[in-house]
Amino acid sequence: MELKVLYINDIHSRFEQLAKIASAIEELRDENTLILDAGDNADFARLETEGTNGAISSALLNEIEFTARVFGNNEGFAGKENGRIISESSDCHVITCNMYDLEGQKLDFLDDAALIPISGVKILIIGVTGAANVFYHLFGIHVKDPQEEIQRVLAKYEKISYDLIVILSHLGLIGDKKLASKFPNIDVIIGGHSHTILEKPLVENQTIICQAGYYGEYLGELILDFDVESKKIRSFNGRLISSQKYPHHPEIMKLIRRYSRQANKNLSKKLFFVDTSLDHSLTKENAIGNLLADSLKDMLKTEIGIINSGVISTGVKKGAITRKLLHELCPSPLNPTFIELKGDNLRNALEKSLQREYQLSDGRGPGFRGKYLGNIQVSHNIQVRHNPHGEPLRKIKSITVDGKPLEPDSWYTIGTSDYLQRGTGYPDLANNRNEKYRPEFLRDVLELYLKKQSFVKMALNRRFIIEGGEK
Repeated sequence: MELKVLYINDIHSRFEQLAKIASAIEELRDENTLILDAGDNADFARLETEGTNGAISSALLNEIEFTARVFGNNEGFAGKENGRIISESSDCHVITCNMYDLEGQKLDFLDDAALIPISGVKILIIGVTGAANVFYHLFGIHVKDPQEEIQRVLAKYEKISYDLIVILSHLGLIGDKKLASKFPNIDVIIGGHSHTILEKPLVENQTIICQAGYYGEYLGELILDFDVESKKIRSFNGRLISSQKYPHHPEIMKLIRRYSRQANKNLSKKLFFVDTSLDHSLTKENAIGNLLADSLKDMLKTEIGIINSGVISTGVKKGAITRKLLHELCPSPLNPTFIELKGDNLRNALEKSLQREYQLSDGRGPGFRGKYLGNIQVSHNIQVRHNPHGEPLRKIKSITVDGKPLEPDSWYTIGTSDYLQRGTGYPDLANNRNEKYRPEFLRDVLELYLKKQSFVKMALNRRFIIEGGEK
């Protein structure tokens, strides 16, 4: 028999692209088709996802009639409450075998696997995910070793109960290859997480591995010629299909508009008011960046606060603050992060921060949902004197911390984000130690400190001083 698998991964709430994919699926599907999502469909950087607690993702997959989905790290980092909403609002099988709570109990809203019969062939689909537990633990989730958990699930099923094993994976291509080398009886792995564009499937230890890039640019199609008698795959053919040549599916677009209205309503409630406007810039010191740097210093009880202005999208005007505005202000799901850093590494990063090539460089990196890296903002107790016309990477004349010179070989405690802690864009900042993370997102920090008039006023105080005048 011919079995068809249509698959997506890492849509990251690019739902308009999913509307094109829906048209492709409608054209290609038949009675022997599995339709699978390999994770990170719901990205809470999008207003419609945030404002519906992820339910829009389920609604769209329901309309397309997906067979199964696995939780990616973005669904996991949304927390257990949102995870439950996503799972319980999904009509398809939601399978992730290695997600537990911190007490060691399997998350009860996620199944380990699904046994799907198609034309007499029984297909066992097991879901597995990955990513760093240091972040999952912030949301009360622990991810166990995927290989051990797959072994546990396989032990539950007698070999006669299934004909074909498919792993729906959000481990990334390297992790998928490790699975294939460990389990030669796995027939197919449909993967995600590494955003890999596999125009043709790979074969590793007799296992077929597929992945369809990211952001809905492609729909993957795998066609298996399966021998029902021997329960073996005789041959296969796979390809990626560009979604660009397909029109937006009208029913999906209608759902997007409906959930957009719902999200706007949910997020538009007035939370509080600010009586001062705070500007934003990617290339100059700005008040909203100053506020966030001050806030991180205070929240994390550190000597210094720093943040890159690219994680903020706009300034704040005098008036009402809503959850929608906070989300638009800082869409990146980044966490407040404590680090220790030597003075010379901080100085090197600040020198680079004065260079336009850094400020306007691509900010792409884990958790980042902006476009440009931006300059580095510092807390109110830091003063950076510089000559903007000086030689590149030699513009800074002096840096003081609480009025004392920055010591190159001294370690300082710094409040920042996990984005800068990894050294993204400013690699000197990666030379840190003793990192600690908090579960809030940066927009939650802004919500807390925009309410504090003393911090709003302090944000207007300049920290970068031009020799003879302000920056």
